[in-house]
Amino acid sequence: MQTQVNARVVFLTHYIPLYQVRVLQEITKSIREFKILLSTPIEPNRDFRPDWSGLDVAVQKTITLRRRWKHRSAGFDDPLFVHVPYDTLSRLKSISPDVVFSHELGARSLAAARYCRRSGAKLVLATFMSEHTEQGRGWMRSRVRRRLISQADAITYNGPSCRDYLLSMGADEKRLFHLPYAADDRNVLAEVPFRDEEAVRNRLLCIGQLSARKGVLPLVQQASEFCRRLDQSLEITFVGDGPLRSALEALAAGQSIEGQAAPDKRLKINVLGNQPAGDLPGLMLQHGAIVAPTLADEWLLVVNEGMHAAMPVIGSVYAQAVTTLVRDNETGWQYDPLCPDQDHTSSLSRALDGYFRASDEQLVLMRQNAREAASAYTPRKSADGAIAAIASVVGGSAGSGVGHGS
Repeated sequence: MQTQVNARVVFLTHYIPLYQVRVLQEITKSIREFKILLSTPIEPNRDFRPDWSGLDVAVQKTITLRRRWKHRSAGFDDPLFVHVPYDTLSRLKSISPDVVFSHELGARSLAAARYCRRSGAKLVLATFMSEHTEQGRGWMRSRVRRRLISQADAITYNGPSCRDYLLSMGADEKRLFHLPYAADDRNVLAEVPFRDEEAVRNRLLCIGQLSARKGVLPLVQQASEFCRRLDQSLEITFVGDGPLRSALEALAAGQSIEGQAAPDKRLKINVLGNQPAGDLPGLMLQHGAIVAPTLADEWLLVVNEGMHAAMPVIGSVYAQAVTTLVRDNETGWQYDPLCPDQDHTSSLSRALDGYFRASDEQLVLMRQNAREAASAYTPRKSADGAIAAIASVVGGSAGSGVGHGS
């Protein structure tokens, strides 16, 4: 029987992505009472049916604002949603938790911190960031974040870059706990069948939103130049939807779009739209590698998912999953999507050169390495980070009693 932390915990978050369901289920098993308050059932730009099975979930009263994320150094302008739940204090008062576990460093966490100061409850912050994604956030936001970080009894972080960012903002290293991203183990293949390397070598798979931030148009432009320069055939399949889908479909039809010429004829583009999560592992087996061209992602879970399916990853250095899990010639190749094609030190062209020069035997070994690297990132491991953070603020170990609200 699993030992439980004897505490009443409330988790405040925006919505529950499907990959997070299994993590939250594992946390629920290890906490005496674990309630989840959502800002919204699902965001407007997401396409899946929410799954709250086995979870104690309620939806808050929330104002949702549409904003633009303008990242100057990466050069993109992307839509995002800012949720401001306005009944957090009253909800927390009615539940009287021992611990408030709050996602992100915004409005919900400010309300959580205020409640904890007044009630004596402990505050744990769940942060998911990278140093790159947090560039240019502004002095006011930095000031608010420093204050929240100083008030937290514990903080979880998603990866090394997030940890470094928290330390730079004054976090106490002893109060930091690793809560990594993990792929949904319901969609992880128990065994990966043998691939015909010759059949899949020139087929790359790109999964994610079709937006400026995800770098899909620069990917086509850079891949086209690679095909032209080396007389190399290449096929890229895009899975996902978003504001740039019509532009990608035009390029796939051999047309030019504003600011970008038609791709080289040796580059074939497929645009499949959204696909069920359960179908993705099978789709991965039909391709040679994952390509992840993002211009800014605080993690990028498709890297984990691809590596579970024994896919080498040709990935952008602006995703923390790539800089953490992808090693050149071992589990894939890192590249800089903002790097000019003629720069052979960090461009996509250099990464593709390495991929096509690798022997079949090398790729087989890389597939094994990728799967082994991803295997360390499980829903249980993620849950353990959250549980350790919670346990540390209610007595230091699972099973310990607490005073407030127990």
